[in-house]
Amino acid sequence: MITIAKTPEIRNIEFLNSSIMFVHLTNDRTFIVPLDQFKDIKVLTPEQRSAFEIIDGTNLSFLAIDNVYSLSELTGLE
Repeated sequence: MITIAKTPEIRNIEFLNSSIMFVHLTNDRTFIVPLDQFKDIKVLTPEQRSAFEIIDGTNLSFLAIDNVYSLSELTGLE
């Protein structure tokens, strides 16, 4: 039997004030992302942060900014 491991995908995100973003994955892991590394996300208002889109499970986009962030970029694994 061949088993193919599926790459974890972004399940949800949440914020701890304006300095930390939690990226929750489908494999029940959570990455803590310091927003000092992503200044354009850091300056978003709480309302703008809540308007996000997960694209294909591996990319994250906010309606208020033009950037699309990959899961590997957010977790520092690229």
